[in-house]
Amino acid sequence: MQLHLLSTTGCLAIHYDSSNDWLFLDWQGEVTLPDVQEACVALARCYLLRPYPRVLNSNAQLTGVNWKVASWLVTDFLLHMPVAGVEHVAWVCSPSLRGRHVVQTVVNWLPGPILNVFDDVEAAVNWLKHTRSAHPQGFILPQRPPATQAKLAQVVQALSQQVKAHSPRPQRV
Repeated sequence: MQLHLLSTTGCLAIHYDSSNDWLFLDWQGEVTLPDVQEACVALARCYLLRPYPRVLNSNAQLTGVNWKVASWLVTDFLLHMPVAGVEHVAWVCSPSLRGRHVVQTVVNWLPGPILNVFDDVEAAVNWLKHTRSAHPQGFILPQRPPATQAKLAQVVQALSQQVKAHSPRPQRV
């Protein structure tokens, strides 16, 4: 993999893998709903720049996850993946039992065959290498139709505002 860091938050490093032409999402630590929301906003902003049809989403370094994350991912974030241009996601489970249950819950709630779950990064990479985008990337940066780009920009703006509105406020001393 040839990784180029696009963005980072306290729990997520977002890389573009230029040798495989996909995003690599590397989650770490114990995550709460606000952590995941902040990370997903950063991820959504990456999609404003260009589509990334294939995603390698690794939870291999997660040590814990809050149960509220699954519901929020399904109802507020993952349903927008088709607008962003996501076609295939290889999702590597966390070694923790709770992390595995959260991923399975998300997969059960989310309609469509866009997500495939794996126990290790190697198996996920092997599967993802055999997928093909409906929109080959090549050397020219892919473009979205203007209407789709405008809809994605609205989704990202709404997501950012939602997360900002629910983020904990610093307490006055």
